[in-house]
Amino acid sequence: MLGASLLSLPTSADISTTPVVGGIFSSSEVLKNQVLSTLSYSTTLTRDAALFTIAGVTLDTYILTLPLEVKLKAKVIAQLSNPTYSVPLGYFLYTYYDRYSGLSSEDEFKQYLSTIYDEQVLKGFEHSLFSVSDSDAHKGHASVKNGAEKHADEPIKTTEPTGHHEGIQVDDKFIANMVVIYDALFDLGVWQDMEQLPESYTYLTDSDEDLAIINTVQPIVVDLINKAAFGMDDGEMKGALLAIVEDGKSENLSKPNNKAQALTITLIDFVRLNLLKAYRQFVFKEERAVALNDWMQQVFDDSPNSLVQFLHSQQNRRFAVQVTVDGLQQGLIEGLVDPTSPFIHQAYQKHQQRASYKPTLEPVIEPKHEQQVRFMEVLSEQVYKDPHYLPLFKRLYRENKPSISRVGVSSTPTISVRNLPIIKTGAKVSGEGGTGIPNFHFVDREEDRAYYFFGNDALQLDILMADRKVQTMFDRLDYLKTLNCNGQYDWNAHTTYDGLVNLGLGESLRDYGEKRCVKELQLRAEVEVDLKQQRAALIEDIQSYMSISGFDVFTKMAKKVQVEQAISAYSKLDGKGMPDYTLVYNPWPDHFAHFTGPFSDEILMPTGELNRLDYWLTQIEKTYKTAGIYDQTLWGMAGDHGLTPVFYALNPEKQVLGNLQKELDYPVVVKKISSDEGEGPKITNALSFPSLKEVDVVVASTAGGNFMMDFFNSKLGWKHQPVYSELTQWKPIAAPAGESIDIIAQTVQRLPETLDYLVVREQECNAGFCQVRVIGNRKTQRIDELITRNRDKIFYESVMENQHPRLLNVQELNPYLPQPTRVAFAQYSALVDKCLNRAKKDKVETWCNRQEWKNLTQLTPRPDALNQLVDVYLEDRAGTVNLFPKEGIGYNTKVPGRHAGEDYLEKDAFLGFWGSPIGDKPVPMNIESNGSLAPTLFEYLTGEEVIAGENGWGYPSLINKLDIIQPATQKSAL
Repeated sequence: MLGASLLSLPTSADISTTPVVGGIFSSSEVLKNQVLSTLSYSTTLTRDAALFTIAGVTLDTYILTLPLEVKLKAKVIAQLSNPTYSVPLGYFLYTYYDRYSGLSSEDEFKQYLSTIYDEQVLKGFEHSLFSVSDSDAHKGHASVKNGAEKHADEPIKTTEPTGHHEGIQVDDKFIANMVVIYDALFDLGVWQDMEQLPESYTYLTDSDEDLAIINTVQPIVVDLINKAAFGMDDGEMKGALLAIVEDGKSENLSKPNNKAQALTITLIDFVRLNLLKAYRQFVFKEERAVALNDWMQQVFDDSPNSLVQFLHSQQNRRFAVQVTVDGLQQGLIEGLVDPTSPFIHQAYQKHQQRASYKPTLEPVIEPKHEQQVRFMEVLSEQVYKDPHYLPLFKRLYRENKPSISRVGVSSTPTISVRNLPIIKTGAKVSGEGGTGIPNFHFVDREEDRAYYFFGNDALQLDILMADRKVQTMFDRLDYLKTLNCNGQYDWNAHTTYDGLVNLGLGESLRDYGEKRCVKELQLRAEVEVDLKQQRAALIEDIQSYMSISGFDVFTKMAKKVQVEQAISAYSKLDGKGMPDYTLVYNPWPDHFAHFTGPFSDEILMPTGELNRLDYWLTQIEKTYKTAGIYDQTLWGMAGDHGLTPVFYALNPEKQVLGNLQKELDYPVVVKKISSDEGEGPKITNALSFPSLKEVDVVVASTAGGNFMMDFFNSKLGWKHQPVYSELTQWKPIAAPAGESIDIIAQTVQRLPETLDYLVVREQECNAGFCQVRVIGNRKTQRIDELITRNRDKIFYESVMENQHPRLLNVQELNPYLPQPTRVAFAQYSALVDKCLNRAKKDKVETWCNRQEWKNLTQLTPRPDALNQLVDVYLEDRAGTVNLFPKEGIGYNTKVPGRHAGEDYLEKDAFLGFWGSPIGDKPVPMNIESNGSLAPTLFEYLTGEEVIAGENGWGYPSLINKLDIIQPATQKSAL
């Protein structure tokens, strides 16, 4: 028995051996080392399917309501008496019905706005994502009122759709399909006779056993897809589904990238992964309640005073909320809340000058969606005084401005799939414990496999992170109560709202994930209030028990029984209280900015995405205030990148490789592994992906701002990345003997106006040394520069003699930022002199270190550029050549919002902290990396020192800059 094993531990009777940290009694240490250290995740803990009610009814009653075939429904009902079958299914269905359905379809943010503004004002705030009446979408005049005096009477233009609006629906059909797949997998013995849940999930492989499972389930999946397509209107989604059905025919099964098999593999892994994750969460909560009760009862018998200290510590423990917002840019937010900032004026001026960005030497297209920036125009001309516009952000900049980094660093390429895990885990991309995910796409040369994460490869991200042994916050804090609201990498979270489900649903059902998260926290807040009262009562009762004389046997015994009953009730309820750590992920500012533009009305207006974000952050804050724990909570928020407008776009694959091919007498084999921004996802067969051995160059694009080319002509072999000198003599497979191409020169020459710069390895890179070449055109003249890193020292130079390097604008001030003070400018000038003028190439000791370069670039248009570019190739899979387009230009995109490039607007990611624990004298943050979010919150929660480069941490904690106030914790008297 779990309880018996806990009670046998020698520490259980001697609480004083572990729980004191820095002189403070730590209940977290008790939970980590004594209460939860022996949890077994045993499936035998409970076999009672009656525990589950789905949609308020019993499991068998709920199954009867699902649209299942009669025979299958009877079969499922018959098996519910088998707990091995019914318990996992029950919790899985509870997770998907009770968590993901039952919500109102109303737009809650819209309802809130109707209580703030009258209908006439709201009509002035209409845009392609918001209309006063759903039937009046894109109608209504365009006057911007309530705090602004300007009126613009032109009608809103109806343009292309502003997002992928064919999201999934978690309805009875969806859940019925999950039951069908579950039942088929159960018949195949996937989780029968499982007595202990696994520590990690094992994905499908090409073993004979797994292939048998896939082949058995595939006809079921194809049938489900066919039925789903049959009921759909004609369109892109229906066409894609029917193509999968056709691919699933027997004669197509041997195709290398069979899409029906690919989708079957994805669905099996999705169902198994989510079922086991949900089952683990259920078992953990059950085991935790038993273990906590057993431990508290034993300590009450052995050392009542120690139990009092434990409860005191729990009353005053720390909480942390980690908010990750896709596309949140610091400069933009500051510009919206601080009228003295030049940001909005500068951004609007660029928009007015957009025609000047059009190249004359390269063919370009314009995104079909015309950006509507009426509100930015208003903001650029006058102060907008509306107390209901961004109230939370205004408060943060008013009360916590020093704790918001003036410039936030998003690592290059500034792309979500690279930066999101950095923000969520605090790990770097490269090295031990690094994520190994350099971009939204890459080629793994060891396994001869291309990855592209917009599509079913998204499920591979968890595998890649696990292979690199990345420690998530949920892994590190598995002894605390944790909640994941719509993030990824959450295997060890204790309650989860799946990020992929939120993305699928949230496009068509606004506020979906946010409503689910807030509802969860509201329920927990009510419980936390009760728990606080129970702890206080328990403390009082235990102290009363200790004060009763041992001679008063009956009174003492009666009090003991009362305390024991109270402990039992408390331990059952404790797991339902407020989470010690909450992760909140919000994708929408990025998601819709791609389709409408980063400064569009859809983003900036009071009815736009940023004010919607502000509203939901406020609702989350309210739950912590309701729970009575706001003063114990540290809040941290980071963006993974910003966005910059696209006025013109082109395809470098066609412009460079396509045009080059026309001039050659032999073929160049090009393989594109990505979609253009604005296109749909791709499906890859995880077990049967095509080889790249016969390909000359793999190309891929990311978010309109990064274009990657992988070449395979290294003298060291196919698996090795070629360096610059080899690429000047590139030999395609079909090239005649003795012929070669300077592919770098071809690329630079054919992109004379749109290329900001490309980056390529000058030499092979490792943790100790790296040298990259940066090449760009300025006024159509080629410029070559080198960045060399020798451990912590960096040297930046022009390849041309007697010229200063200028591609990275290190001697220019950022026009989006206020003019620096005399002191700040003097410090900047001194660093420019030291790092550029006095540094000698042959004397490493004269080079500036990473921190000095970081400080130098904080005032420039490219914050932390040198550090970022010289680190791009620390991860070998980061491509061979990376191209970045100039401001206003998009590579391989159909939409007007871009990131992944090197413009300040996309490099500057929000990073900030707030809450009562921050003291009166925080150290102002000038330029910090978004990867410092997780380490800072971890150190606040645990008291454990975070050292970058140790224990999987890639970034430093900023806790020392926050002047943290110690909570009123119980001092140890032991």
